[in-house]
Amino acid sequence: MRMITGLLASSLLSLPALCAAQTIDEALLAAQMAYQQADGQSGQSALRLKSAESALTQAQQRLADAQNAVTRAESELSAAKSAEEVARRRLAASADSLKSAWARKERTN
Repeated sequence: MRMITGLLASSLLSLPALCAAQTIDEALLAAQMAYQQADGQSGQSALRLKSAESALTQAQQRLADAQNAVTRAESELSAAKSAEEVARRRLAASADSLKSAWARKERTN
C-alpha cells in the first residue's frame, strides 16, 4: 500500500510537470507555426515589393518613351507647319506668275 501511495503521489507530483510540458510544447508549436506564417508572408511581401518596383521601372520607361515621342511629334509638327507655309507661299507666287503670264498672253492676242 505504501508503494501504491508513493506511486500515486509521484504521479500526482509529475502531473503539473506533464501539463506544463504539454503547454510548453503547445506554445512552442504555436510559436513555430506563427513564425512559419510570418516567414511566408514576408516572402510574399518581398515578391510583391520586387514586382511593384519592376512595374514602376517599366512604367517610368514607358513614360520616358512617351515623352520622347511627344517631343519628336512636336518637332515634326513644327517642321510640317514650316514646310506647309513655304509651299503655300510658293503656290501663291506660282499663281501670281501664272496670272501674269496669262495676262501677257491676252494682251498679245
